[in-house]
Amino acid sequence: MLQRLSARFEASASWWALGMFGALIGLHATGVAGPIAYPLVILGGICCGVVGLRRNRPDPAWPWWILIGIAFLWAAAGILREATDATGDLTDGRSLLPDLFALPGYLAFGVALVGLLRTRTATADRDVVLDGVMLAVGASLAVHELLVAPTFDIQDGWIMAQLAVVVYPVAAMCLLLIAARLAFSGGERTPAFVLLLIGTSSLLVGDIVFALGEVGHLAGASENLLEVPYLLVPACISSALLHPSSASFAPPDGETPSDLSMARRWVVGVSVLAPAVILLSDGITVDRLIAVALCVTLAATAVARIVDLMRSQAEHQHQLTHRATHDELTGLPGRHLLSRRADELLRTPGRAAAMMFLDLDRFKLVNDSMGHAAGDELLVQAAERLRRVAPPPIMVGRVSGDEFLVLVPDTNTAGALSLAERLRQVMSERFVLSDGVAVFASASIGIAIARADEGTDATTMIREADAAMYRSKETGRDAITVFDASMRERIERRVDIERTLRGAIERGEIGVAYQPVVAWPEGHVLGVEALARWTKGEERVAPTEFIDVAEESGLIVPLGAFILDEALRQVAWMRKNIPSAKDLYASVNVSPRQLQAGDFADVVAETLHRHHLPGGALFLEITESVMMGDTMAASAAMTALTSLDVRLSVDDFGTGFSSLSYLKRFPVDVVKIDRSFVSGLAHDESDASLVAAIVKMATALGLTTIAEGVETHEQARRLIEFGCTRMQGYLFSAPVPMDELVDTVQAIDRRTVPSDRRRRCAPAR
Repeated sequence: MLQRLSARFEASASWWALGMFGALIGLHATGVAGPIAYPLVILGGICCGVVGLRRNRPDPAWPWWILIGIAFLWAAAGILREATDATGDLTDGRSLLPDLFALPGYLAFGVALVGLLRTRTATADRDVVLDGVMLAVGASLAVHELLVAPTFDIQDGWIMAQLAVVVYPVAAMCLLLIAARLAFSGGERTPAFVLLLIGTSSLLVGDIVFALGEVGHLAGASENLLEVPYLLVPACISSALLHPSSASFAPPDGETPSDLSMARRWVVGVSVLAPAVILLSDGITVDRLIAVALCVTLAATAVARIVDLMRSQAEHQHQLTHRATHDELTGLPGRHLLSRRADELLRTPGRAAAMMFLDLDRFKLVNDSMGHAAGDELLVQAAERLRRVAPPPIMVGRVSGDEFLVLVPDTNTAGALSLAERLRQVMSERFVLSDGVAVFASASIGIAIARADEGTDATTMIREADAAMYRSKETGRDAITVFDASMRERIERRVDIERTLRGAIERGEIGVAYQPVVAWPEGHVLGVEALARWTKGEERVAPTEFIDVAEESGLIVPLGAFILDEALRQVAWMRKNIPSAKDLYASVNVSPRQLQAGDFADVVAETLHRHHLPGGALFLEITESVMMGDTMAASAAMTALTSLDVRLSVDDFGTGFSSLSYLKRFPVDVVKIDRSFVSGLAHDESDASLVAAIVKMATALGLTTIAEGVETHEQARRLIEFGCTRMQGYLFSAPVPMDELVDTVQAIDRRTVPSDRRRRCAPAR
């Protein structure tokens, strides 16, 4: 509240200063205050400008410092003009000393405007530049006819004095071109921006009035009145600096160039009427009136046509912008647009915002079991519900897939929780699809709260809300969690893992552990599963930590290629040097990202060739989710791999959306029974029945089964009863490093189970 009051006070100070300057200028124009008002406006402008610079710290500040410095130049020029009585004097006795101070100020003014323009737009908008040129040329034609030509027509005038008079309007036209470019640029018209344009325009008006007075067109007019436009320059610019909006003229990220606004249309339209002014400058006749009417008609028609074209272009641009910033399926804003709005809120003193990250819990089940069309319809209905419960000024956006963002301005934790609960409830209600099928979903929601004074940005808020959402999923889904410091530690941990994982292979920190796959009760080792291990200094990072991060960041592709190469290198050596391992195979996990890479089959083929191994020496383990996703891409990749005689196995079967149709559709050879079912074989008949069913199903399809996580002889006995004779687990060996693998394999082949192999290590991925 205090910050908001402070911001309002700073803004009002600008308007109070402008009002004070207006009063002083009024007193000067009427002559009531005598000569004191003029220097008070100049000095007051300098002081207010310096205060504004110190308080608002505009970026960049140098153009504003130049504008303040110009005040000293022009103040000196005014004093010298009064002292030499140069105004209105076109004889050879006129002093040019005032002009030596005044004219450099115009050059400096132009440099300052260009500096501010560069913060407004980094690239030149051709249409805006052309409009500015049209305005400057049209105004220059009028100025030439009304001021420049009459000045040089004066008899007995000193040529240097005449040049000194006409150079001011010419310089003003150059400033007009830059000012028009600035005025026509995109971005918000903040109070500081508008005041700067008014001050610049006042300078142009003052120069025209000054030149008209020099050539005698304003004879009899009060000199104090003619000075009013010049006094408006320091008044407006210093008031602009006092306003908080002077801190930056840069438009928000993604701001598109300005359309042809109504004011801009009028300015351009009037500028093309300059020839009419020229026609009437030598007097009014019937012929000239007809020519002027034709000029006006032609100009009006051309402007109308331009306006129609610009309107059509603006509509097209709006459509393109909407497509680029909104989700095509739901029509909701995308992450970039919502982030931009959040950053605008958090840059405004006294404001606060809540960011909600919402994930549909059972969307994947609907999408995979009923098809993408049903999934899309569910997303559209979910978006409509979110919009209905969270209307503007709340902003609802879609991130990707089944993830949504909700930006709530000016709220606190209690308000955000209340809205999140309403969103959770409405998302748990039944969805009825177009074919009449009812489906149910729920939402896991994470909330992050931020205030403008905390220095938080939208990216941080989204990351924190995402972390809170994952906490909701971990607690059972269909829940709401507010971000706290403990989650920040988790985020920092994930960021640190991703940062240090890059380059971990090159630093030699990534290793491979091998767990044998055994034919039981024979006790013969058939193959080894290769498992990634990461030792970072003295710390062993759990695979459950870094594998997920690698998958999300894309690092899983080079990591997977490294594990594949290491595993095949080890198997090739053992096949060559260990008699009992001549048919040993390596079983390597494959992530969805690797399959989607497109060249994965080529990578596998090249690695097999490099180590002189046949395709049968490699088993690739895929998860059920790979088959449930992009089935066309997965099928193409699997077909390419099987053409190399590589065997495919479905890992952790039974934990996902298990479907017999997927096993029949894809060229898989092995089904690996998940450890969660194997662990209950000795005491849970439901687990035993499920394992027996999986083995029978696989046998009927001609597939081999491998049981994971076998730890006891009783579990092994039950598996043999069901017909599953291939196993891996701590009963035989924990995952071991490469230098222990030979001894482990030979020990198992002798049908012994080394006691030191029963130790527990990090779980396999």
